[in-house]
Amino acid sequence: MSARRYSPLMGAMLASFAFGAIAQTTGAVKPTYEIPTGGPRSDEGPRGITLGDGLALYPSVGFSFGRDDNLFLSSNNPKSSDVYTLAPGLKLQARRSASIYTLDLYAKSARYESSRADDYTDTHVAGTGEFVFSSRAGLRLALETNKGHDARGSTDRGNAFEPDVFRNSGANGLFAFGGNDARGRVEVEAGSYRKRYQNNRATTFASDRDTNTVAGRFFTRLTAKTSFLVEARAADLDYKSSTSPLDSKEYFYLAGVTWEATAATSGTVKVGQIRKDFSSSSRADFSGTGWDASMLWAPMTYSKIGLYAVKDFGESTGLGDFILSKRAGATWTHDWNPRLTTIASIARAKDDYSNGGRNDTTDSLGFKVNYKVQRWLILGGEYSNTDRDSNLSVYRYKRNIYTFTVGATL
Repeated sequence: MSARRYSPLMGAMLASFAFGAIAQTTGAVKPTYEIPTGGPRSDEGPRGITLGDGLALYPSVGFSFGRDDNLFLSSNNPKSSDVYTLAPGLKLQARRSASIYTLDLYAKSARYESSRADDYTDTHVAGTGEFVFSSRAGLRLALETNKGHDARGSTDRGNAFEPDVFRNSGANGLFAFGGNDARGRVEVEAGSYRKRYQNNRATTFASDRDTNTVAGRFFTRLTAKTSFLVEARAADLDYKSSTSPLDSKEYFYLAGVTWEATAATSGTVKVGQIRKDFSSSSRADFSGTGWDASMLWAPMTYSKIGLYAVKDFGESTGLGDFILSKRAGATWTHDWNPRLTTIASIARAKDDYSNGGRNDTTDSLGFKVNYKVQRWLILGGEYSNTDRDSNLSVYRYKRNIYTFTVGATL
C-alpha cells in the first residue's frame, strides 16, 4: 500500500507542502492556524539572547527527581524505582516583516536507579516557517525528526530486556486563506510521516509504518466570537511488513462550532462520522460517530478550567486490529498569587480492542504545584495516580509517580 491510492488531489497537496510535521493535538481551533500578526510579546516569558536583528536564541533546562512505584505497569509484583531526568532545550527564532523561522532542539534523558536497562534519551528536532502573504493568506511549513521510545509494559508486544526505541520523522504544511477575523476562512493541510523501530526487531518490525495525511477545514463566522466549522480528514496507514494485515485508511467528517472569549469561555466542539477501512478482507472495518471537543472556562483572570472529550482510533501493538478510544478529562489551573500556581487534573479513558477481546477503563488524576522563584526559575512538585481496570486481569494495574522539578530559562 502507498500514498498513490489517494486521488490526484492528495498528490498535488503533498507536492505543495514539501516541508513540515506539525503533530495534530486535541484543542480549540480558533481557527487551527492563525496568520501571525507580529503583536506585542509578553515580558513574563523567556527573554532569550539577541543574536542580531530579529534573531534570538532561547535556551532552557529542566531537572526532575522522583519515584515510580510500578515501572512496568504490572498487575502483580510491581517494580519500583527512583528516576532522575534532565531535559535541555534550545529554540532559535528569526523574525522578519512577513515571516517567522523557528528551530527547536530538545532532549530528555532519564535514569532509573533500580532498572538501568530502562534508561533512555529521547530527542526532538523541528524546523518551522510561517509566511504571511497578506492579511488574508498565510502558510506554515514544518519538518521534524524524533527519537523516542515505548516503555516496557506500555504495549502488547511482549517482554523485552529494554524499551522499544523508534525514529519518527515527517513533513507537513498548512495553507490558510481568509483573515483571522474574516467571515469565511479555508484551511488545507497535508503531511507525510515515517516511523521505524531501531531495536527488539523480533517484535517491533510489525509496527514500522508510513502515514500520509490530508485535511480541509471551512470556517464561517456566525457572530463576532463564534464560527461554524466543517472538517474532513483522511490518513493512509501503510505498514512496511509484507505480512501485516493492518494497512488501513481512516476518515473523519466532523462539523461543529468554535468560539472565543464568550462569557469567559472559549472552545471547539466537533461531531460527525469516523471510519476505518482495512485493505485486508480478514479485518473488520468500522464506521460510527466520533467527536473532538474542548472548552476553557476562565471565571477569573487567575483561575481557569479546561475540559475535553475525544473519540478516535489508536493503532494495535499486537492485540486486536485497532483500538477505539474514548477519552475525557478536566484540568483546573489556579494562580494563588503571582508566584504560586497549582494544577489539578482528572481523566478517564475507555479503550476497546477490536477483534482483540480486551476492554480497558483507565482513571487518572494528578496534582502539580509550581513556585516561581524568579521570572526565569521555577520549582515544582507533582503527584500522579493511574488505575487501569480491564476484562483481562493481566492488564490491570495501579501506578503512583512522585516528582520534584526545577526549570530554568533566560
